[in-house]
Amino acid sequence: MENKSMAIYIRLSDEDGNVDGLIKAESNSVAAQRILIRDYIQRNFPGKADILEYVDDGFSGTNFNRPAFQRMMEDAKQGKIFCIIVKDFSRFGRDHLETGNYLERIFPLLGIRFISVNDGFDSEDCGGMTGGMSVALKNIINSMYSRDLSKKVISAMGTRAARGEYMGALVPYGYLKNPENVHQLIPDEEAAEVVRLIFTMAAEGKKKPEIARYLNEQGTPTCMEHFQKIGLKRKNHREKKKKLWSVTTVSDMLKNEVYLGKTIWNKTRQAAVGSKRQIKNDRSEWIIMEGTHEPLVSQELFDTANAKAFTHEKRNVPTGRKIQPILFCPYCGRRLSLSSWGNKYRCSQAAISGIAECKTIHVDKEGLENSILSCTRSMAGLVSAEAARKKKEWSQTAIIENEIEKLEAEKKRLSSRKLRLYEDYRTGKITKEKYRKEYGNTVSRILEIEKRIPELKDEIMQVKEQMLHMKEREAELEGLASLDTFDKEKLAAVIDSVLVYSEERIEIVWKMDDGFFAEIAGEKEVLAL
Repeated sequence: MENKSMAIYIRLSDEDGNVDGLIKAESNSVAAQRILIRDYIQRNFPGKADILEYVDDGFSGTNFNRPAFQRMMEDAKQGKIFCIIVKDFSRFGRDHLETGNYLERIFPLLGIRFISVNDGFDSEDCGGMTGGMSVALKNIINSMYSRDLSKKVISAMGTRAARGEYMGALVPYGYLKNPENVHQLIPDEEAAEVVRLIFTMAAEGKKKPEIARYLNEQGTPTCMEHFQKIGLKRKNHREKKKKLWSVTTVSDMLKNEVYLGKTIWNKTRQAAVGSKRQIKNDRSEWIIMEGTHEPLVSQELFDTANAKAFTHEKRNVPTGRKIQPILFCPYCGRRLSLSSWGNKYRCSQAAISGIAECKTIHVDKEGLENSILSCTRSMAGLVSAEAARKKKEWSQTAIIENEIEKLEAEKKRLSSRKLRLYEDYRTGKITKEKYRKEYGNTVSRILEIEKRIPELKDEIMQVKEQMLHMKEREAELEGLASLDTFDKEKLAAVIDSVLVYSEERIEIVWKMDDGFFAEIAGEKEVLAL
């Protein structure tokens, strides 16, 4: 397949052959899969194509949200791949429904051949189908195996936690993993001093905002900054550019019993196999082992700090979906909140950030909201005008359809010409050399046409999809163009954030995820007032 590559897909889960937490099955290792597949390619496709390799090491097969897999599918959609080879179906995925969807629908639609070496499966031999009940049963068994394996891993880890071993992947702030025993915590003296300071200040009656403000004013590195400083890889999608101690961080630390020398396991459980959503377990289900590592604070200090820090009754927080914030402080990156009177917007972290500029933000609510509404209506009007122009441009598919008709007619004529050439050769009207030359040119042109027609049909399909998307978007834009109330939910559809410096200066960052919206916004990605 000209200009296309053969893809090798390799996957290894943390749970594969790893129930005791110590060793993975060698047959499933990345190296073993690579050797098996490349040996198969060498025997069956010697020197026929370039090879692209995609490896997901440490990802579950129960879902397809894996980085290398997603890259491979993106390349497949762009026409870079003609064949995908895996060791077996379980390496491709353990969700039998989704696996069947790829084999039966997605890969045939993309014209991709799929080979599973150990299963003896080649889609080219199955006419685009998965090959019958045997493949379906294998996929179901893989799905059941994954669920069973997950239960075994959780059970094994629970058993080790009950022996007092620390089974968490990440260490709590104030501790490090013992280099000689990764299942035991040892104090991280630099961070441990900060932990003791927080508990001491709370026990002395300092409120959580006071503690956070003190740490920020002193320039104390946040938990994330400290982990990064000592070389521990930590990522948090919520972490802002300007890192600050927050009331939430201080509160969570004060309630964490790990600082009493306890190892706690099973505080949460997985919502479903392969899911990243966690559900909180009742305290009665926790596994709590005492004296498993050196405590950073005494029980007396812990109790005193908690008694004084958490004096208010628990508030009933509404369980409805939270509206995405769009108003932010440009100095600390935190959201703005309304003042107690409800007539001014201010930085929600001004009292604890330790940044002087945060305290200067006191912007009139009505004036700010009206300015944002005015800008949004203007932008919606511009995008609607561009949308109308695009619709007119895209609706002119008649030219493409006419070209397809001409190509199909030409293909029909050339097919008839092939027969006439043969008859002319047989009757001696043309020489063998001329027959070969004319026949070769005719076949070559037919192949060009057969390649071009699907491309043109794809163009028409894309236009139709764009038109459908445009219709959906138009109603939203019409609503924004006539919006007269400050509806954060509707505004968040086109606004990424609003940075508020003062009543005279705001910056609106528009969302660029929509094709024609991005084209119109262009240089206006940030609009300052």
